[in-house]
Amino acid sequence: MKILEQVQAVFAKYELKPIEIPAGYNDLYKYLRDHPGEREDKYTPEKDDDYFLIKYRVYISKGHYGFAIGTPTVPAWCEILDEILEICISADHRFEIQQIKMKMGGIRFYTESNVIEDINEVESWIENTLYDKALIY
Repeated sequence: MKILEQVQAVFAKYELKPIEIPAGYNDLYKYLRDHPGEREDKYTPEKDDDYFLIKYRVYISKGHYGFAIGTPTVPAWCEILDEILEICISADHRFEIQQIKMKMGGIRFYTESNVIEDINEVESWIENTLYDKALIY
């Protein structure tokens, strides 16, 4: 079974724009340290690591910690990930999550499936699309 088209349709529902950081700042982390009130407004998703860990705990492979997205992040990214995980689980009831984390400005999506034929393409699509240089520190 292939799901890349469904994953791309999820992305099409969201308007993803680069994070704009005011002049004088190289990354969002430094800006938010200096302006902590901004964090709650734009960069703290409702669906955080705890949400994902609770919702998808039975799909996390033994020996893996599952989620380390953290904050700040783009809240729409967490909505997208939630929808994609639902697609993966619908396609493969034995779908396994190893790690989904923020690293070097983007989401890393490490999973395992013997049913989803294009899971590697899905992982690459997510990693190439959910990236913003403002999240590199």
